Amino acid sequence: MTNGRLEPPNLDDRQWQQIVDEAVRLIPYYNREWTDHNRTDLGITLIELFAWLVEGMIYRLNKTPDRNFIEFLNLIGITRDPQTPATAMLTYQMAPNAPPLLLPKGHQVATPQTETDAAVVFETDNDATLLPLNLTTALSAQVKYKNVTGAVAAAPLSGMQVDVAANQSFMLLLGFDQASAQPLAIRFALNKVAATDSLQLKFVYSQAAQPPSAWPAVSSVLDGTVNFTQNNVVTVTVPADWAPQNPSAWGAQLPPENVADTVNRQLYWIGVRITNALAAPTTVRLDSLLFNSVHVSSAITVRLPEALGTSDGSPFQVFTLQNAPLYKDPRLPDRFNHLVVQVRKPLVGGKFDQWATWSRVDGDFPQGAGEFYRLNPVTGDISFGNFDPVVTPKGHGSIPPAESEIQALTYRYVAGGSKANVPPSTITVVRTSAAGVISATNPGPSANGADEESIEDAKRRGPEALRNRFRAVTAADYEYLAQEASTEVRKVRCLQPRQFTIYDRAFNANVVPGDPWTYGGLNRDTGNVHVIIAQGGPLSDPSPQPTGELLQEVTDYLEARRSVTAALNVTGPRYLPIKVTADIKVWAKAVKTGLVPDPVSSFAVRDAIIAKITRFLHPILGNTDGNGWEVGEDQTIAPLFEFIKPDSEVGFISGLQIQADTPLYSPPARLYGGTTPGVWVKFADYELVCSAAAHVVTVSKI
Repeated sequence: MTNGRLEPPNLDDRQWQQIVDEAVRLIPYYNREWTDHNRTDLGITLIELFAWLVEGMIYRLNKTPDRNFIEFLNLIGITRDPQTPATAMLTYQMAPNAPPLLLPKGHQVATPQTETDAAVVFETDNDATLLPLNLTTALSAQVKYKNVTGAVAAAPLSGMQVDVAANQSFMLLLGFDQASAQPLAIRFALNKVAATDSLQLKFVYSQAAQPPSAWPAVSSVLDGTVNFTQNNVVTVTVPADWAPQNPSAWGAQLPPENVADTVNRQLYWIGVRITNALAAPTTVRLDSLLFNSVHVSSAITVRLPEALGTSDGSPFQVFTLQNAPLYKDPRLPDRFNHLVVQVRKPLVGGKFDQWATWSRVDGDFPQGAGEFYRLNPVTGDISFGNFDPVVTPKGHGSIPPAESEIQALTYRYVAGGSKANVPPSTITVVRTSAAGVISATNPGPSANGADEESIEDAKRRGPEALRNRFRAVTAADYEYLAQEASTEVRKVRCLQPRQFTIYDRAFNANVVPGDPWTYGGLNRDTGNVHVIIAQGGPLSDPSPQPTGELLQEVTDYLEARRSVTAALNVTGPRYLPIKVTADIKVWAKAVKTGLVPDPVSSFAVRDAIIAKITRFLHPILGNTDGNGWEVGEDQTIAPLFEFIKPDSEVGFISGLQIQADTPLYSPPARLYGGTTPGVWVKFADYELVCSAAAHVVTVSKI
């Protein structure tokens, strides 16, 4: 299936055995006396050697169209995507009683160097103020408290789901080892944010002898999360009467959930009381809450001026940076603003003028004189124009005068791709000294590092890039460019304007043919373009949502490339949970021989089947191939049956049904209604599958 695309011809498809057979068939025509055609004959051996050489020549011959195609892509400027750096959050520990430290952007911390692996260096992406106290403990509390430090405040940062019942409250208790009168910046990372006006946050602090339910409010709070509707920093300034408390003293008013959760230590506490203002349950997923933390990337800044060379006065000169590829900062509109290229023109007597900073252009040079250069971020090439007032008055971009010196004052390059994706607690070697800093570590894994794009992937991408030329017109253009915007985009679907049809009414009697679509909270009128993106997430999170930063990054990228009449909306998935009902039979012989535990006394088989179902339905890591599901893809029982069925020696599936559960979006009205268990669930084009919270799996012995 070529979908109408021209495929390069296979100029010769013969293989070694075919060449040998053809040569042997020609023997009677040229030498009738040669009658021994067995492989033991020396002549046959020479034919086989000849065939081996010819097969190699044919292979090279068939590479000719492939090479021409690659050269064509290079000619039109389509190159392989460069390495992308890994990113992580780094938490610093300060010495007790040390003064507050302003940690400048570019502070370096690395992984340990071993005999086999070189250190991977990370740099801070922004300035940060560090204080001499540490967030040591995190508790969740309602009737009892639970220690969730390893889930949200320390390695391995597994995350936690916060379910707040209608008109009820939930508390997060954050324990610090010291008090401080300085503003405390606590960074909240939410995988699933709250709906607007659904939650209300109130920050309280511990006072002597008062239980958490009676702690007073903190009056000075800057809530950058806007009640957990986005990822950001909350800045809290605690009053001077902040006092330590030991959770063991809370007694029956707030006991631990179990013995393992017990905290027996005097700590200074800040409480976050989360209240659900709605008449329906609200859920958010908290990935982390970190203190003294800063965002880092495996990209290195060149801080000393780097000499690139001397101009010879010729047009279209190219100078190359020593390090490439350059870092593409996703947080800024100008992704390569860290690169500063300067030119110093010669004066009479062997002296030079002051260094002058030239400006980068991303497209063609403007016509006429102008101190501009172009950048190839993949190779690190800096190129200049061809304007000369005498020789080429219609040229574009000035030529640096002969004998001019050219330098890169500073720039940032990627120092590690996929190898920089490291586990928690591995970025620990402080390479840049800073007064008061004792240690640093990454409580969660670093992610998003990718190696240079393969040639085969670039060849597949080339025709698509050539077709849209980085302009979003069709739905396919939006989907392609959304994935170009960030490597974090794992699934994407662009929804076109649409109206109800008679076909849709067959699934929902309330559908009126000809009406515009508003299901899923999306206005599908003409002119509206909705791009649904999904971000990666662990198996423990059945419905991962893109972060606010990723949504903004993709929005900014598409806004610059959309048609002027399109109203763009980039949003996360509308998840539809699928509930599975399965009846599993295991052979009595399998139980007797120890292949599986007896289902009468053990839930091992049931739990294993449920784990398989949950994995199968994961939107990013599910499906039979582990590559997840597409937005709008229907669910049927056939692939699920094959994925979860036990070995034939163990048992079989005697019954299997699937059904749609309550949608995880608002309003929850579905286009294709119906929750009756069956063999097929029809999905709307804006819905993405996820696993329901509970499946019904029964296991019995026969």
